[in-house]
Amino acid sequence: MKEHIYTIPVTDAFRLAAEERSCPVCLMKSKLEADSLEYTLGPSYMEDDARAETDKAGFCAVHWKKLYSMENRLGLSLIMRTHVQHIIRVIDKFRGADPVKRAGLFSRSAERAAPLSLYAGLRSIESGCCICARIGESLDRYIETMFHIWTKTPELHTLVEHCGGFCLTHFVTLLNAGPRELDERGWRAFFDTVFPIQRKSMEILEADLAWFIKKFDYRSADDPWGHSRDALPRALKTVSGIVEY
Repeated sequence: MKEHIYTIPVTDAFRLAAEERSCPVCLMKSKLEADSLEYTLGPSYMEDDARAETDKAGFCAVHWKKLYSMENRLGLSLIMRTHVQHIIRVIDKFRGADPVKRAGLFSRSAERAAPLSLYAGLRSIESGCCICARIGESLDRYIETMFHIWTKTPELHTLVEHCGGFCLTHFVTLLNAGPRELDERGWRAFFDTVFPIQRKSMEILEADLAWFIKKFDYRSADDPWGHSRDALPRALKTVSGIVEY
């Protein structure tokens, strides 16, 4: 299949995953995150529409920390200041709300429900993250693209086998998305290709963990490590998506 601009990030991730024996969707996500972090502390933070987005949603703790580690203190301070100003506006909006009075169970009165709005307003900020949102939207498009080209790109089938399948999180994601993106025949073909690869990958991982554990027994101290030396970090990466250890 001829590659197009929108398929390149997907096929590139699969090729790199085959070289590294890692989850291709994790690589897509990692690239999206790196690009989004760079974009956030690049020229975008001086653009009104970008600042309106960061003012309203802010970032999760993980991405605040990663932005701070990029050492653009001025840029991050400008973003943080207007974000804090937005939080102050939300607090002031409900300054006179009764913090104790709660709406009745069957009340339809907007006035009686008003005290709950401060919680809702702050909760939407506290739970928001511009970078997570951008990554999620783009990753959904990449997954749609992957399913779109799957039947037309036999190379992907081989690459999945070489990379050893997917991490647990993204395998579950594909199990959920696949039946929506493919017709019944296409979904069955995808599942029949990926399932045995995923099963074998987990079986190999379990065996490597067993051998790694056995190496702690003094009777096995002189036995070769085989492929088990990095079994635990590989398991963390596969089961939980942890890539930094």
